[in-house]
Amino acid sequence: MLAYIPWLIFLHTLSALMFFLSHGASVAMAFQIRKEKEFARIRAMLDLSGSMFVVMGISFLVLGVTGLVMPFILKIWDKGWVWTSIVLMIIVTVEMTLMSEKRYKLLRKLVGLPFMQGNKQFPAVPPASQQEVEAHIGKLRVEELVIVGIVIPVIVLWLMIFKPF
Repeated sequence: MLAYIPWLIFLHTLSALMFFLSHGASVAMAFQIRKEKEFARIRAMLDLSGSMFVVMGISFLVLGVTGLVMPFILKIWDKGWVWTSIVLMIIVTVEMTLMSEKRYKLLRKLVGLPFMQGNKQFPAVPPASQQEVEAHIGKLRVEELVIVGIVIPVIVLWLMIFKPF
């Protein structure tokens, strides 16, 4: 079984790279959309961000599976850094899902795009007023996204490389 470890590390690292690359459209959108007022541009950015969802989801799934399989093969479930990494990644997943639900899925609805609530897809509804959309965009903060989406994964990377406990 140990012969599979280099391949699992390769797949784990590749899936992390693919996840962050595919997530780049969403990150760029999160920073840029706060400056936008035109519905057409907002819609285009939201659609571009959403277009990477399948690649992002598959890569995140592979990342998670490989990250959970390796401790079984290596018999390292007794290491604190393994459990800390798992807990931190669960926190990231839950927080990012909640942020997407409250921020960008709602914004899709407000600008008249098809949208999701939870896992249920809905057709487009008439767009909200310019003032409502601008008010919602005005409440969007990227600081939480940066902390949850960048700082915590960097901590997980540090844990995996340095294995401090």
